[in-house]
Amino acid sequence: MRTLLTGALFALALLVAACGGGGKSAIIPAAGGGNTGSGATPPSKTTQATMSLYVPPTSKQSSRKPFYISPSTQAFAVYVEAYPSAVPSGLPSPIPTGIQVFPVATPSPCAAASAGGETCTFTVTAPIGTDLFVVAALPTTSFTAGTVPLSAFISGPVAVGASPGASSAPLSFTLNGIVNSVAVDVASPDPGNTPNTQVFAALVPAAQPLDIVAYDASGNQVMSAATLPYLNPVSIQASPAGEGLTLALIGTSSCGSSASGTTATIDCAGDLGNVQAVYDGTPHPDASDHLYDAFSVYSTTAPNPTPSPANIVLASNMLSWQLENGGGVGTPAQLLRTSSGQLFYLVYFGSQSAFVAGTFDPSTETLGSQTTLTEQAPNIYGVAFAPDGSYWVANSNSTMDCFSSITSASPTLSGFSPTESYDGGTVRVEGLAADSGGNIWYVGYDYSYDGGAPYNAGPPTFAGFFTSTGCATPSSSSAEFALATSSTQYDIEDEYPFVAALPNGDVAVQSNSYYDVEPNQPGNAVYVMAASQWQNGSTPQPVSGTVELNSNSSTSAMAGGVAGDNAGNVDTLWANGPVYGADLEQVASGSSSMSELLAIPPTPGAGTAPSPYPSGLVAFSPGSSGTADRMMSINDDSNFDDLLLIESPSSSPKPIYVSLPNSAEVLAAAYSSGGGEYALDMDANENLNLVRVIPTKTWWVPNIALDAACYSQSLLTILERGDSGPFTVSVPATSGVTATQVPGADHDFIIAASGTVSFTATVTDAHGRTEAFNVTSAPSGVTCGTAHRRLTKSAKPH
Repeated sequence: MRTLLTGALFALALLVAACGGGGKSAIIPAAGGGNTGSGATPPSKTTQATMSLYVPPTSKQSSRKPFYISPSTQAFAVYVEAYPSAVPSGLPSPIPTGIQVFPVATPSPCAAASAGGETCTFTVTAPIGTDLFVVAALPTTSFTAGTVPLSAFISGPVAVGASPGASSAPLSFTLNGIVNSVAVDVASPDPGNTPNTQVFAALVPAAQPLDIVAYDASGNQVMSAATLPYLNPVSIQASPAGEGLTLALIGTSSCGSSASGTTATIDCAGDLGNVQAVYDGTPHPDASDHLYDAFSVYSTTAPNPTPSPANIVLASNMLSWQLENGGGVGTPAQLLRTSSGQLFYLVYFGSQSAFVAGTFDPSTETLGSQTTLTEQAPNIYGVAFAPDGSYWVANSNSTMDCFSSITSASPTLSGFSPTESYDGGTVRVEGLAADSGGNIWYVGYDYSYDGGAPYNAGPPTFAGFFTSTGCATPSSSSAEFALATSSTQYDIEDEYPFVAALPNGDVAVQSNSYYDVEPNQPGNAVYVMAASQWQNGSTPQPVSGTVELNSNSSTSAMAGGVAGDNAGNVDTLWANGPVYGADLEQVASGSSSMSELLAIPPTPGAGTAPSPYPSGLVAFSPGSSGTADRMMSINDDSNFDDLLLIESPSSSPKPIYVSLPNSAEVLAAAYSSGGGEYALDMDANENLNLVRVIPTKTWWVPNIALDAACYSQSLLTILERGDSGPFTVSVPATSGVTATQVPGADHDFIIAASGTVSFTATVTDAHGRTEAFNVTSAPSGVTCGTAHRRLTKSAKPH
């Protein structure tokens, strides 16, 4: 129990008997005043002095008065010595010889005072001359090595004479509180979170006062006047340093308190309530591009009572940069990371009626050069960078172009197409990747294949590689492989196959049949071989097992992307049709078979059964040999586009459908070199944006809006890197307003309402933490999209 304490101002009257006198007493001059003498007097010359103390009752102690005596005071200790040449800054340590302890007890040496409280009279031995006086209030009746005083006074030079004049002033002094422990609390703890925790939204500057309480060794609150200094200052520390959270003081201190960076030094009680935790609102990522999202604020002065320390956590958020203003965006767009760590985007701008290439540096959040290309293809299906900085583009017109650099407006080489050896036809390339050796890998199929032996069922998928420096025409001896070995393998007329050069040197190809043929045939297949095996002409064989279609689907699955991690695992994503959702399959390192990691059910719609259609899987491994700890892909659904995040894919995969701010169409996704999640999207006003999604350990829900002109429903995303679910969403009992959880994704709900609405919904997690947010409906500016709270940073110049 906290006891509100005060102090007491009292006078130390040293009544010194005159040597040989007739009992007449004299008063010692005040500290630093009167005759200070010529220096220290030998200890053999001492005198007896009387110290009178008045200890007021609790009822008369008040924080408005400038003194402090703890009600737990059991004794006073007095130490007197000839004034030293080195002025002490604290209590003597170790306990010196000659310390004098006087218990507070009635009837002697203390007696009840008529005004309440007690008056105590002690006889003190003091050297004659210039002395140092130390007076300390103790929580016990003795002073041992483990005793921590409650308050103390350390004098300046005091003149002690054998027979001073009767007019000498008494030595008046104040006991300064001694802080033994400090509790640091947040002003408004977040319910259901870690105890004593305040939540700030990531990227949003914020400041909150801290509740700091100082206690003495008895556990009583040290109550002093606002400007009366503590004997030992209170030091407050925020950790970790340099990650966006600092400490500050409100106003100007009148007792010398200060704050700088992550340290605050509080010298008096009046400044305890003036300490603020300040978040600068900028992202400070760790080595894996996760935000430093948990801070601790505590006292280094002394132990921190429970529930200290104070905790500050950052909740998930999104950050976006506008790349182009209006005009519409063509698809598919490309977003990938270059060897220098920049993000490279290639997308069709409707406002310019042309493809535009540009860069963004995640480390500085700077937009780089942006170049309008002379590329005339309707769409671009793939991009791969060569080691010399040139890049290849696979066009939808069945040819490839090569640009010498990211700033080149026109291709150095155009119209290149690999050919397959069965009938000499042109391979329409629909997937590109570059390995660490400088080889460019492709996958595609030949529209013109005549259907003869050995592929009577139709044109198979072809894969191959070539090497080119400076956009030179690739050698005609480039290898190519048919990804089927007989007419019974229905790997024909593939739509959107994927190829990936894996970190361990393997190359993986994911392919599927365009047609719905016999279920569970190897038309849906993954091929994984070391790059050297492909290059030596080995015949690729699909890994064993078939795509595990959800709900016993009899429909052929559609390839959704292939990616590998630094542990040698290969992951593939599949879309299983309009009723059966999607799933994530893995070929573990060294294995020759697929196994399902995650089934992704279809999402509910307004009277329909929309399906997740993920595409463009990318993965990130935080270590040089680690498994992927996060994956993502773009996801095209019947009623909304989103970014599909999959957390902890190799252990406990968790899907989160992330509805980007005001998004009408999500176009592409890529990780920064540290693991930051970035996506290209077109918003409802047809602007092109680069969005960084920042999941933290603490969940957050942005305000959302229903687009009354297009849909009566919206995807609600509960974004986090941890897992605080299951969640519940409460909406008012208004006709037509519903909140339906997306099957298999407890971080997503469909909010639906009829007509124009405005209401407040509440999200509650498994621990009882809640957040209320507003839902409104209004028509969009141009294109149908879900309007979320957008946090846009000022775009830095190209």
